[in-house]
Amino acid sequence: MKQDCTDYAFANAYLCGPEDMISMTTDNLVEKEIIAKENIHFELFSTKENKIEITEDSHLTEVTVILDDEEHTFTMKRSDNMLDVMLKNDIDAPYSCQGGICSSCICQIEEGSAQMAKNAILTDSEIAEGLSLACQAYPTSAKVKVNFDEV
Repeated sequence: MKQDCTDYAFANAYLCGPEDMISMTTDNLVEKEIIAKENIHFELFSTKENKIEITEDSHLTEVTVILDDEEHTFTMKRSDNMLDVMLKNDIDAPYSCQGGICSSCICQIEEGSAQMAKNAILTDSEIAEGLSLACQAYPTSAKVKVNFDEV
């Protein structure tokens, strides 16, 4: 500012923004002797956290995946299948056919619920125990916890 406005004298500065920006700008103005600190006026603001609330009637699900002793969490649309979203999030989930036939992507649903579009391998009792095929699973609850390590 001093470089561009050498012919001007500033009586006051009015700043508006987040605290970090106000602090940095104030320090620069004072350090470069552009204006005295007591002549700097400011108004702080902050934005709301962009945390989307996920409810049972939402179209989104918060998914936690346990794989190779690591936990991964992401938010997904309920209209997408879980394996596709895992792969898009760089989670190296096991899979092969992606058609609900081979059982390579078998996982344990530990929390929440998911509905399989197609299933040619799991028995009704295995499904009742919480087993699912990630390639065919679509979340039906606000939160789902999927474990590949326990199958």
